[in-house]
Amino acid sequence: AHPTRAMFATAQRVTAVTPFRAASGAIPRARRGAVAVRAEASGSSYYKVVDGVKLDRKVVDDAVEFQANNGSIDKAEAQRIFLDIVDGPKRAVGGANETMTTVTNVELDTAQYIYDNFEWEEDAKVWFYEELTSKNW
Repeated sequence: AHPTRAMFATAQRVTAVTPFRAASGAIPRARRGAVAVRAEASGSSYYKVVDGVKLDRKVVDDAVEFQANNGSIDKAEAQRIFLDIVDGPKRAVGGANETMTTVTNVELDTAQYIYDNFEWEEDAKVWFYEELTSKNW
């Protein structure tokens, strides 16, 4: 099972956010076929601000789309989200304990928000958590 504690130690914490829920009557995945709903971008800015916290709009929009299509995020969709989060160039962070990472604080906040506020298939949620916390990206 996945841990219930915070995934990342980030400077900002999103609280009291109502998660997106698929409309009732959504077509189950097995009957949906290959046609998927593609959500329009929720805005033109790179960031989506939720309760004063900057999030990566593309990653949040993808999570909304994935959940709208089948009610939850599956492992293949979790892998797409993960790749969007670790897509940046390596940069030095950490001051005296300097390390190299491709993940920004905004991306960490976005990962935590999606992890906490969307429906996941259990194997996808466990994979996502383990992949993001297993090493410095």
